[in-house]
Amino acid sequence: MRNSNWLLASVCAALIAAAAPAWSCVNTFEDELQGSLAAGDAAAVAEIVQRLETAHAQKPTLENSNDLGVARLLTGKIDAAIGLFRETETKFPGNARVAANLGSALELKGENEEARHWIREGVLRDPSEHEGSEWLHVRILDAKLALAKDPGWFAKNSVLSLDFGSGDVPVAPEILPIEKGKLKGGEDLLRQITYQLAERTKFVKPPDAIVGDLYASAGDLAIAAGLSELGDGEEKANRLYETALVFGAPHEKLVRARLAKYQADIAALPPPKPKKAAEEVVEYPSATESLKSSARLFWIFVVGAFTLAIGGIVVHMMRRRRIGGG
Repeated sequence: MRNSNWLLASVCAALIAAAAPAWSCVNTFEDELQGSLAAGDAAAVAEIVQRLETAHAQKPTLENSNDLGVARLLTGKIDAAIGLFRETETKFPGNARVAANLGSALELKGENEEARHWIREGVLRDPSEHEGSEWLHVRILDAKLALAKDPGWFAKNSVLSLDFGSGDVPVAPEILPIEKGKLKGGEDLLRQITYQLAERTKFVKPPDAIVGDLYASAGDLAIAAGLSELGDGEEKANRLYETALVFGAPHEKLVRARLAKYQADIAALPPPKPKKAAEEVVEYPSATESLKSSARLFWIFVVGAFTLAIGGIVVHMMRRRRIGGG
């Protein structure tokens, strides 16, 4: 059944990627503005934004327009950002970055239906944006729209639509293929989920049921996919479950049960064996270093011999002059 559902799993992953949030706006001025905002440096923020405004006014290229739109968005000028992204899309149609950023701006505005349209468009234009995780932005917007219609949506649903069972130990969803005891592609999926969550939580603060649900699913995936095995020293599931509870995961009782079970299993592990004292290591020169040393000695010998020869010739000539003059 797992093999027969591999195609379904692929389709599911594609759909998820089309629903994730485009919070991490794509731009070319790196983290300069973000850093100044985080530091509360209003003067630096104003200088950066003014620089981008000037660059756009002097030469409204695709890059300059997109960067200015992101700057406006990050500084709370959402309507101005949306207007500029729409204008940029008209002047430079077909760009994935503009589509993703317009979708993000619309989501911040609360226009989730149109935001989903543009995030999907961005995925179609370039699925590799945001490290290939934008499908999840689409999934998040799907969940937002579903919750707007049915506040009890989470009772029977989750953002990822993956079934990890109802026990205190999550099991691998049947629609995902297993290879050598681990979910095939599970590591990439977990990486994309945590990437999107890291970007989203820059803007979204607790409580947030969607973020909580995703963190809980990430914890389930870490265990079910064999990516957070007991004794590996990473304890990914521990941190993911704890963060899910902070954000108000919809199925809190189940998350707490899985966290307690995981912590109990960690505590029951035998203590790690003490590491042996490192043996004294005698370092020998490498072959390259030996050759270099030999070469240096050779040239020292040659120069010395040449110097002695010249000195001998000079002394001999001086003696001959004395004899001839005497």
